[in-house]
Amino acid sequence: MLPTRKTVTLARLCLAAGFALVLTPLQAQEGEPAPAQDAAPDEAPAKPKPRPKPAAKPKPAEAAKPRSGGEPTVLEPTAAAGTALWPNGARTVSESYGDWTMNCQREGEKPDCVIIQSQGDRRTGRRQFSLELRAPKDGRAEGLMLMPFGLQIEPGVSFKLDDRALGKGAPYSYCVSDGCIVPISLPTLATDTMRTAQNLTVSAMKPDAKEPTTITVPLSGFAAAFARAIALGG
Repeated sequence: MLPTRKTVTLARLCLAAGFALVLTPLQAQEGEPAPAQDAAPDEAPAKPKPRPKPAAKPKPAEAAKPRSGGEPTVLEPTAAAGTALWPNGARTVSESYGDWTMNCQREGEKPDCVIIQSQGDRRTGRRQFSLELRAPKDGRAEGLMLMPFGLQIEPGVSFKLDDRALGKGAPYSYCVSDGCIVPISLPTLATDTMRTAQNLTVSAMKPDAKEPTTITVPLSGFAAAFARAIALGG
């Protein structure tokens, strides 16, 4: 049976449609690529690391402040700086420091403290020289020096700290049974120098002598005795 014209036409349409279906994927491969589908990521993307913060600028140093209810800081002196407590019930204190003796008496509210060095004849126990110096007041340390008999009164005495002259000397004031008294008044600069010196030399002239008579006063223990007198007498 020969195909009719209608059958041929229908067959041609089917072939054309199939040909179009074949060309469509080929054209998709040869032409522009199809938009890619979003694939689910296997893992979350890494978060960016935070940038380091700039170092803080150092603050200027500040003076230490006292801590409430605690010990004072290094920059804060204690209220009792430079003072010392007396033994309970004691009216007198006597202590030795090297060649010096520190004696304190407390008759009233204000103690009276002196440091003393004495020299004499060991066989007889007779005192021939002594130096007594009180704790400083108003920037000066007042004291008395006992010199032996047989020295000229008019020139007075002169002083040296090691090899350096100390002041302009001092005159005699009066004499007692043991010798003659020379009042002395030393400024803080002199007593500060005595703390580190080795010897105080006292010179005086005898009648008809060409060379002065010298008395050497060792200063070993002077600094400790003087500081103690200041602390107890403060």
